[in-house]
Amino acid sequence: MRTRHPARQGGYNLLELMVTLVIASMVLGIGIPSFTQFLANNRMAAAANDLVTSIHTARTEAVKRRQPVTLCASSNWSDAAPACDLAGGTGWIVFIDANADASVDAGDAVVQTHAPPAQGINLAVDAAAARYIQFGANGFPQQAAAGPAITNIQLCDERGNADTGGGIAAGRWIQIGPTGRPQTYRMQGEVQGNPVGGC
Repeated sequence: MRTRHPARQGGYNLLELMVTLVIASMVLGIGIPSFTQFLANNRMAAAANDLVTSIHTARTEAVKRRQPVTLCASSNWSDAAPACDLAGGTGWIVFIDANADASVDAGDAVVQTHAPPAQGINLAVDAAAARYIQFGANGFPQQAAAGPAITNIQLCDERGNADTGGGIAAGRWIQIGPTGRPQTYRMQGEVQGNPVGGC
């Protein structure tokens, strides 16, 4: 006579399930903050790179076309006929500025438009500056009648002056030098000591 053994049940018991959940929660507890920091760092780097690229575009177009080119803040950057908002637009445009007045006039061709930085990234500039950068036909920065041009740009987010590792700041500082070439600073001491005031 054959002895029948009850079929073995597959699966996990309660203790195994609890250990698995504890380990998973520990991994998530460590991983989620790191991933959030990674995303914030990427957003900040992208915002700084986009702005530097537009500055290079304005400078290159000025030399190529042998005419003044202006990059200015714009509130209606996505419109068919965008305009400068030197008091506080958060998007920006690059345009051929034939009369070098930091204003889009009839006949001024818009070369590039750009949306504001990602949500949560704040942009600040020199205290007395109107929100524009202008390059002459020689590629050097120049001032329009609108007032002093931007020479320093600061990008900050909700992390403030946090060190993201290795002395690298959460924010960025972009400086437009006398030759018109933008320089991006990311070390915490440099970003916090910039002329705009730090994050």
